[in-house]
Amino acid sequence: MDRKLAQAEAVLAHRFSDRELLRRALTHPSVIADGAPTDYERLEFLGDSIVGFIVAEEVFRRFPDLREGGMTRIKVSTVNGAVLAAVAERLGLEDVIILGESELGTGRRGMASALENAYEALTAALYLDAGLDAARAWVLKTLGEYIDESVAASPENPKSELQETVQSVGGVVTYEIIAQEGPPHDRVFVARALIDGRTAGEGSGRSKKEAEVAAATAALDELRREPS
Repeated sequence: MDRKLAQAEAVLAHRFSDRELLRRALTHPSVIADGAPTDYERLEFLGDSIVGFIVAEEVFRRFPDLREGGMTRIKVSTVNGAVLAAVAERLGLEDVIILGESELGTGRRGMASALENAYEALTAALYLDAGLDAARAWVLKTLGEYIDESVAASPENPKSELQETVQSVGGVVTYEIIAQEGPPHDRVFVARALIDGRTAGEGSGRSKKEAEVAAATAALDELRREPS
């Protein structure tokens, strides 16, 4: 465990004065079943708000001419689960998450959700141990490249855009949930968007609605790549 804590500190570029706080931020809820008293869920709750605040503040500061709707779209696109999981994976957080026996050997089942949660929990732990400036520097260093002004002009609802696009040429959009991965406390849904019965895109999320939105987004991306 000490190796994982040291590795996490290297990723964060911060030496924790309270290493128990760091340990908690890395501990998956599956460890509870093995007798551990704490996990990252409370820190994840706090970290979700801290990450959202820091990104919102940066959007407000960086784009002074944007209206509320555009700022909201940038924030939502930056702090969504897929982005946080991808960033966490790139940082190597998969190697430092402390898993319980029930999760060991299960491969990548539910790992995207765990990576997202660990990123938020670590952000909260850094905030509590070193303050807001340290948390802000970490979030902007790892998420700053995703704060993209071009997103401000994108539709807020990919499902609505896909529906309108397909209906304009007489097509029909449907969705189906094709998989549920992970334990009940860490469930990930996989959805498929179909256009006239043919698969147009797939996506995952922590709820069926989020998975369908991700599938619609993937379908829209494919449609945009098709020659006109």
